[in-house]
Amino acid sequence: MASQLGAFLNIIAPKRKTKTGGTSVTETYSPGDPNQVLTVPGFQEHLTDIFQSRQSDDSRALMSQLFQHDPDVSATVNSYLTLANTQMNAIVRDLDGEIDRDQTRELMKAIKALTTPTDYTLGFQMKKDLETICEEFRYMVLLRGGIGAELVLDKAFVPSEIRNVDMASVQWFEKQPGVYKPVQKKAGIETDISLDIPTFFVSYYRRDPTTVYSKSTFVAAINTIAARQQVINDLYRIMQKTGYPRLDIKVVEEILMKSAPANLKGDTVKLQQWSNDQMARIRASFENIRADQAIIHPDSIEPSILNEKNPGVGVDIGSVIETLNAQNQAGLKTMSTVIGRGAQGVNTGSVEARIAAMNADELNQPVSEILGRVFSFILHQAGYQGFCEVNFAKAELRPTTELEPQMALRAARLRTDLSLGLITDDEYHLWMHGRLRPDSAPELSGTNFETQAKSLGNSGDVTPNSDPLGRSLTGEGSAQKSAKGNAVQPKKPNN
Repeated sequence: MASQLGAFLNIIAPKRKTKTGGTSVTETYSPGDPNQVLTVPGFQEHLTDIFQSRQSDDSRALMSQLFQHDPDVSATVNSYLTLANTQMNAIVRDLDGEIDRDQTRELMKAIKALTTPTDYTLGFQMKKDLETICEEFRYMVLLRGGIGAELVLDKAFVPSEIRNVDMASVQWFEKQPGVYKPVQKKAGIETDISLDIPTFFVSYYRRDPTTVYSKSTFVAAINTIAARQQVINDLYRIMQKTGYPRLDIKVVEEILMKSAPANLKGDTVKLQQWSNDQMARIRASFENIRADQAIIHPDSIEPSILNEKNPGVGVDIGSVIETLNAQNQAGLKTMSTVIGRGAQGVNTGSVEARIAAMNADELNQPVSEILGRVFSFILHQAGYQGFCEVNFAKAELRPTTELEPQMALRAARLRTDLSLGLITDDEYHLWMHGRLRPDSAPELSGTNFETQAKSLGNSGDVTPNSDPLGRSLTGEGSAQKSAKGNAVQPKKPNN
């Protein structure tokens, strides 16, 4: 059975070498003029009104804008990226599932060369570290619902870059039932770029299984965000109309006409024109006046406030905003506590924080999948018959010092399993320290070291509370007898 399984998992190398420098292109690349300066963005996203732009733009373009300028969406994205930014572990296992320490070290060297500039003759190189690559993958999961990545090889066919490919530019062909082949469409390039190459990898996040295309999980919030934007725009207009005190200028026509020039009083047309000019002049005088400025006016003008009795009267939209906020939160798949709208109460905040951490852990799943495939390809290119397993530590909101008691309990439980040989030394160090066992550390799996330690001092009935100073491990003799008791024993009287 083992031989059959080994033959089934036999790694077959690609038939032809991958193109040097990569096949896919980035969104900022201009094939017509590669020497052209990249277009600087206008940084005018804050002026976009989604209530209007949603009619013309598709959901992918809208989500790219909302990630930047909508407060709820940007807060949700930031919270996801912060919570999901945990320690990554990459472990190499052979076909039997056992940890391969030597190949794990070789993979760490390849990852270091992949993320660190080593050839300084090339000038400036924008190589990203592994943490930044993981963050970009998480961002693309939230933005597109999937990750596309190409492992780029240099002239020596050594991995030099993990190129992030926008899934919005990838289209699919189904050659056979369930057999999909990707192509990339890029503006300025007439022919499609075939991504039917072994160095292109794709991973999805909760994709609809009836289609190969993915979309952001935040698409459900677009209509609610647009409705909320419309309500806010209406609120601005209401505040301008009724929310603020408005100046009311009353012109006494009788007094105004008495001050008209004598040569105009006999001509009705000219007198009316002069009256209109005076009204325009008065309007211009009071249009830009501030509330703290003094008003000097003739007795033909009577200034007042239009809504002076109750200037704050307006439409109560509190319930409307709360409803839209709740729908917005549901569309963004986040907790109200995370975006600053949590209800009062410790229990509610704790439950929501726990759910937010679980959502962040789920976000790391497609990142683990695609990095595991990329690193496995690197191993297979070197002729190794095995796979890479990538895992991320669970998101935790509590501080490290608060977790120390739980870590001590875990260490005690794992030491027992290690002593009995139920887990290996590498597995113990992965659980406790996030790395493999150092070469200087002794191998303790299956040595029953805990049973031997307990038998040395007859400490089977000793607990940390009853013996905090370890007196039960004191050697034989009078010192042991005096150490076991807190009170001094009185001397016996001489007979």
